[in-house]
Amino acid sequence: MTDWIEHPGGPQPVADDVSVEVLVAKGPHLDVAVLSDGPAAGEDWENVSEYRILNQHLIDAALKRGIELGLEAVSNTLREHENHWDVREAIELLCSVRLDPATIAKENAR
Repeated sequence: MTDWIEHPGGPQPVADDVSVEVLVAKGPHLDVAVLSDGPAAGEDWENVSEYRILNQHLIDAALKRGIELGLEAVSNTLREHENHWDVREAIELLCSVRLDPATIAKENAR
């Protein structure tokens, strides 16, 4: 869970499926407030004054796993070519590897 983050108005600041707890200000002087929690897509962001992310630990774990998969992909590619590369070839090879998350996830599912 994150600390409270001010929401000065505007669009939803997180993805639809992020679990949030929001503070909805009622009245011009914030004398009454309502707490709500659930998926970000279900909140009325025009009236949210503060929010915090409840499932930040899951988001962090997914990000870490994505990085691990990316590094593994680079390592595997270099190992496949270890007997016939110099520094320039290694740089070109690294630049040619597609490390976007969708590709990495798709290839890892095999």
